[in-house]
Amino acid sequence: MIDVIVPTYNRHEAIERIIKDLKNQTDQDFSLNIIDQSETVFRNKIKTKFKINIFWTPNIRSPILARNYGLEHTNSEIILFLDDDMIPSENLISNIKIIYKNFKKPLVVGGISNVRNQNKFERLIRQVLQRGIYNDPRYFYFKKAYEKEFDKIESFLVTPYISASILSLNRIAVEKNPLPIKFTKHILGGDIFYGMNCEKKGIRVCLSYLLSAEEIPDKNFKFKSIKGYRKIILSFHSAYLVLKINGINIKNTFHFALRIILICLFLVRQTLITFIS
Repeated sequence: MIDVIVPTYNRHEAIERIIKDLKNQTDQDFSLNIIDQSETVFRNKIKTKFKINIFWTPNIRSPILARNYGLEHTNSEIILFLDDDMIPSENLISNIKIIYKNFKKPLVVGGISNVRNQNKFERLIRQVLQRGIYNDPRYFYFKKAYEKEFDKIESFLVTPYISASILSLNRIAVEKNPLPIKFTKHILGGDIFYGMNCEKKGIRVCLSYLLSAEEIPDKNFKFKSIKGYRKIILSFHSAYLVLKINGINIKNTFHFALRIILICLFLVRQTLITFIS
């Protein structure tokens, strides 16, 4: 059994959509847990094969706290965090089960999503800094994936940089490294800190093409995500928070510098978009 945990805030239309999308999963053996931080409670009227739990938590105003609340109120061995603006691939649940079936060690696996449309230069920089996240792992990856030997795949894209928009982990991983609930007043940076802290504690953190989802544009929602210059400013702050919390040393400062380079590239891109438009 897998527990899917979805935090959401004032986007009931997003909850209805993600329930309908999950009905397309080839494997329906999972539970969906909606952590609804909205001002009004969501009442589900959609019938599904999978169980749906709605937790109304209007006193919570933090994605990280909402995810942690979901962890405390579920008991499955495997957990999938999914944002309410993601459309998961139809084989997402079945692929997660395949990955974790024979892997009993702590394991955190991030998914691939079209979070942004990047130009060739940005892709090249991310390829260098995130060890090939956007590059096809080619034959070795697919051969070992076919043989279901995921723990032996070097190109399983090990990286400390993960996003909670689509993130799976087993219970022993989160027990060894709890979610960073100290990021209660900051929506960015918690997933980065979590990945880096996993690395410090010897927990394998990977990105896998087997876990994929599509992000829905903000124009389809009444309540928008943070985008543009505001998100870039918050990204600078989150990078600083991660460095401060992890401690200032050579390795962490290096990670901080790489993160700042990426954010600066986003800033240049946003400035060009603003200038052209």
